[in-house]
Amino acid sequence: MLFSQNELNYSVFDGLPPVSGNSTHFRFHPTRSEWVGYSTARQNRTFLPDALECPLCPMQDEKKQSDIPVDKYEVAIFTNRFSSLQLQASEPPSIEIDTNHATGTCDVVSYSSNHLDQFSQLSLERINLIIQALSYRTKELFNKPEIKYVLPFENKGKEIGVTLDHPHGQIYSFGHIPEAIKKQSQTQQSNPLEKYISKIPEDLILKKNNNGISFVPRWARYPFEIWIMPSRRVSNLFDLSDEEQKDIAELMLDASKKLDSLFDSPMPYTLAWQISPKGYEETHHLHICFQPIRRSKTKLKFLAGVEQITGFYLVDLPPERSARILRGEEQPDE
Repeated sequence: MLFSQNELNYSVFDGLPPVSGNSTHFRFHPTRSEWVGYSTARQNRTFLPDALECPLCPMQDEKKQSDIPVDKYEVAIFTNRFSSLQLQASEPPSIEIDTNHATGTCDVVSYSSNHLDQFSQLSLERINLIIQALSYRTKELFNKPEIKYVLPFENKGKEIGVTLDHPHGQIYSFGHIPEAIKKQSQTQQSNPLEKYISKIPEDLILKKNNNGISFVPRWARYPFEIWIMPSRRVSNLFDLSDEEQKDIAELMLDASKKLDSLFDSPMPYTLAWQISPKGYEETHHLHICFQPIRRSKTKLKFLAGVEQITGFYLVDLPPERSARILRGEEQPDE
């Protein structure tokens, strides 16, 4: 799928062939009561190619094939050739523990045809187009009866573990609601975010506009964590009006600029568009979370023993100080 602000005429080529022999399935974790996914193709997926070999760059001829086989584009969404989830999933193995089909989809969302772009360098119009594209695709996925949850997200930076430098995000859809998401959605049934948004302290606010707010949450688990929320409670991206989308895009651009300007290099982070699973639409409040991992110029925040084993987070940088640094009122640590 190709998205553009204005009509474009494309030259179309033969793209990269599908990956053969990809076997995917779920196995049930008996002590965590949750599914674990397995996908054989992921071990051999493309790993940090240079710009000349990048599968997200447009094609100019048949010599260098791409996942986006056109000569130009603005925003593109396509099925990941190394998908961990599939609508027509392979049969799971019959073993001594419970297994299941790895039902779902894995999409790649390319933000730009320019290999060197950063999210923070994109125009406001381009970020708004990205939101429109995500909205279109999430609605399309939720219309499939077998899909219960959709997660648009981004991994940014080699420190996070990206396998492609080209600016892009992803969309995973699931045939089940992952346990962590189910817990969050059940907690949101008491409307904690809708109650909180009207009383966010000024010392945590980064930017406000007519239809949204960006802030450092008092409960931040990461250094320089930023949340963005629409003022009106909506459960999904496709519930936003055109004006709300534009204002969220403005807050996204401002937040990414703040993060990338802190140190000498772009900020590595994960970004989650927290939209409602099926069945929780009446109480879910859409929110977007930047989760950076750089806590100073020379130090990263790693999820080590305590966090990985218990899920209990230890944070080095108080949210109040993070907000001051992001607003430019205080200098970050070396």
